[in-house]
Amino acid sequence: MKIRDFSETSKRIYDIIIIGGGIVGTGIAREAARRGFKVILFEKEDFSYGTTAKSSRLIHGGLRYLEMLDFKLVFKDLQEREKLLKLAPHLIHPLPFLIPVYKDGPKSKLKLKLGMLIYDLLSYNKSLPSHKFLSASQVLKVEPKLKGDGLIGAFLYYDCQVPFVERLSIENVVDALNNGAIIFNHAEVKDLIKDDRKILGVRVNDKLSFKEFDFYSKIVVNATGPWAKNITNGVNNKNLLITTKGIHFTAPKATKHAIVLYSRAEERLFFVIPWYNYSLVGTTDTYYSGDLDEVKVEKEDMDYLLKEVKYFLPHVDWGKIYFTYAGVRPLVKVKNTKSPSKISRAYKIFDHGSEGLNGLISVLGVKITSYRLASEETVNLIEKKLSLRVKSKSDIIPLPGAMGINNFSLYLKEKKNYAVKFGLSEDQIEYLINIYGSRFNRIIDIIIKKPKLKERICKHNLDIMAQVFLAVRDELALTVSDFMFRRVPIAYSECQGLDGLEKVVSYMGEILSWDDEKIKEEISSYKKEVEKIKAS
Repeated sequence: MKIRDFSETSKRIYDIIIIGGGIVGTGIAREAARRGFKVILFEKEDFSYGTTAKSSRLIHGGLRYLEMLDFKLVFKDLQEREKLLKLAPHLIHPLPFLIPVYKDGPKSKLKLKLGMLIYDLLSYNKSLPSHKFLSASQVLKVEPKLKGDGLIGAFLYYDCQVPFVERLSIENVVDALNNGAIIFNHAEVKDLIKDDRKILGVRVNDKLSFKEFDFYSKIVVNATGPWAKNITNGVNNKNLLITTKGIHFTAPKATKHAIVLYSRAEERLFFVIPWYNYSLVGTTDTYYSGDLDEVKVEKEDMDYLLKEVKYFLPHVDWGKIYFTYAGVRPLVKVKNTKSPSKISRAYKIFDHGSEGLNGLISVLGVKITSYRLASEETVNLIEKKLSLRVKSKSDIIPLPGAMGINNFSLYLKEKKNYAVKFGLSEDQIEYLINIYGSRFNRIIDIIIKKPKLKERICKHNLDIMAQVFLAVRDELALTVSDFMFRRVPIAYSECQGLDGLEKVVSYMGEILSWDDEKIKEEISSYKKEVEKIKAS
């Protein structure tokens, strides 16, 4: 287990301080550490706690960006999609999408056909199948719950899903740690330390000990997503972000494919996506200026999505909603854009030195799909500022869980045959490998040394107690919520982790030396976080 020592680590001078532990911050940490920089990262909650975990959980080129004629953005994202498939095949999987075409729909068959052709052309080197058109009868045969009236047919194409995107951040954390980075979650940057027009470092509050420490570096990277303007508040007056809210909800599984639908009111697309045993429905896109830490699903958000999805999938019982979540997108500010959906999703790496504030870089508006490329370009800029040059290899070096995997399907088959002798079912093995990839070997090592840890956490989930040990020892899980929400997806299961809560708290308490008061606090805190996502 990495020792959490603020006092000792604050005595060093770093090359790079990274603020923010979402997919972008952790991606930059991995990129910089692999290039030999002295890196330290601070995340005020836990990795992927914010915008990353509130996404649609897709790796995609952005089909709708073709309507904005942003071919460059789509091309770059499609190239990144292909790279990420190779870098993390255990976490990222191909997902078939259907775009139904209706006689009275906002998008004609011809327009969608043109879009599909361009999408295939821009992903010319893809490993995924090209698009094809299905007749109305073919569509209703595979998706019988779709609205049949006026249905002409549907385009079938492929993008990718990262079901538990939180693990993508964790893999970046693990790799950064393995390459010498220092990483703290539950550590809030309270202020930037500056001298005249130079940023020298940050003042950090350890939210577990409630002590403050100063850290110094050559460069500070602001990778806090929608919180970016909070970090720069007081040191510059330029607001480079527009923030919009998007919500999702889960219901009983309604479709086999991911379905792309266009709302009748705004002609804005939304998805119905198979996700574990649910359908994940979303998202909305509305301007948001409220408290970033208190964003929530409002009644009008749900009413809007439910009205639209009921129209297109009328043969589904939408009366059961399991849970909801809301997140805030950080979009790069552009002039003369009235609709949030029309704002470009291109990211921006802003060097505050251009406004006379040296030593600070903000990374803004990055989608999950483009996180690796944005990380590479950020570190390229830092190297230029520090007069260094080390070639990036993050596009070819797999994430830790993909190390040693040449063919994921074959690897999965081999491990199933091998691991059954350790008392795990084939379903458990497949589940664990889709979380850890080749790091599944670490789970086996733990079971060999501590056989009791192959015990299941609860009857509703395939997770075992060895995962608790791994999360605390290797993945910086410091609270029950860290584990249940962001190391494994138990919080999104049927029991939402409540059936195994006492067991997990007890064992984490044993590893982390919690007293009775701390254990009670952890139980209460987890239950409150579960309540936040329960459908109202």
